[in-house]
Amino acid sequence: MIKLPHVPYIEAVHSLLVTHGVPPAVLTVTTKDLIIPRELIAIFSWEDVILRWSSASGWRYEALKGGGSAPLDQFASPSSVVATVELLLQGLPAEARSERWQGADDLALTIKERA
Repeated sequence: MIKLPHVPYIEAVHSLLVTHGVPPAVLTVTTKDLIIPRELIAIFSWEDVILRWSSASGWRYEALKGGGSAPLDQFASPSSVVATVELLLQGLPAEARSERWQGADDLALTIKERA
């Protein structure tokens, strides 16, 4: 079984979403490359919002009122992701946030080494 290095990051985000009462209906954690995972992916889905994280392109969203790049650091802190989700679920635009997850540097290095 392949160990995906982004799982702890996604688990941290998911845990805080659950704690804040906005758990996704569906969470998918995967990769495009099964032999040597290079692009790591997570998809959080609610009824009216889809939030995607990719190790290659960072955070993106789709919502009833549009979509595009989420104004978050590629390795945004879970609290930044929660705040963004709460706004999107209310139909409001996402606000720029720069806080990073505590394990961001290690995950970025691991991803770089896989490239």
